[in-house]
Amino acid sequence: MKQTKSAVYFGQGIYRIFLAAIMIALIPAAVSSATTQDKEQPRWFGGSFDNKTVLAYGIPDSDYVVLLFSCRPGASVVKVDVQDEESGAKEGDLLLVGLAAGKERVEFSEKAILNQDSGGVELHADLLLNQALRHILASKEPLEITVAGHTQRFAMNGAAGPAARMIAACDSPKPAADLDVTVTNKAGLPLQSFAYSQTGVNSFESGGFGNKKLEPGASRTFTIPDGRKICTFDISVILAKDDEECCSMGKPAGTQNLCENSEFVVHD
Repeated sequence: MKQTKSAVYFGQGIYRIFLAAIMIALIPAAVSSATTQDKEQPRWFGGSFDNKTVLAYGIPDSDYVVLLFSCRPGASVVKVDVQDEESGAKEGDLLLVGLAAGKERVEFSEKAILNQDSGGVELHADLLLNQALRHILASKEPLEITVAGHTQRFAMNGAAGPAARMIAACDSPKPAADLDVTVTNKAGLPLQSFAYSQTGVNSFESGGFGNKKLEPGASRTFTIPDGRKICTFDISVILAKDDEECCSMGKPAGTQNLCENSEFVVHD
């Protein structure tokens, strides 16, 4: 692929933090392959971090990541993050994205999010780990990523091992301490952020919920790793009129024992 920046990372705050930590955690896993390759060349690598197993394409000892696939134990979906600098898409555009290898193809549509560092956009989605996606991730044929009609191709050299470990993580049993939480937005505005912290600790996390808006009337389920060891959480939310409010401070929305009642309803 054409590399237009020496270092480009996903723009939203939670992805910056997540990817920065991944790079630190995964560098040892990539050292052996890096000894025989140019360290400045993008390539496939993987590893585990924060109860996630990842398959990434980028430069391990840097913040340059173009593609990121990640999965938690027992998950039925793979989180997919795509960095796009070449299609010319603009923030807010609804884009059709295709992943293909050989005869298999998976498609999804998501709104483009501005990457403030690169000037390009990024897309984030949850894809069902079905047979088509399994074949694509395990294929020896080039991976094709098509965004808004523009296709990039990635040779799968070095991807087999990390991809197999990520898929195995998806297929493994979900840890008993993990807590599934459903958030329902009954407010009149989109829910931009849902963050949680052990009650009284004031250390909020929103990565599981993600950075995609939850529209009025919609629900989303996500997992809090080891949440059943805590149960009672302080909740903070951001109701946003537009993306400019995405990174402001959240407002307290209450405290709830999510083990007793795993659905949290957001009101105005």
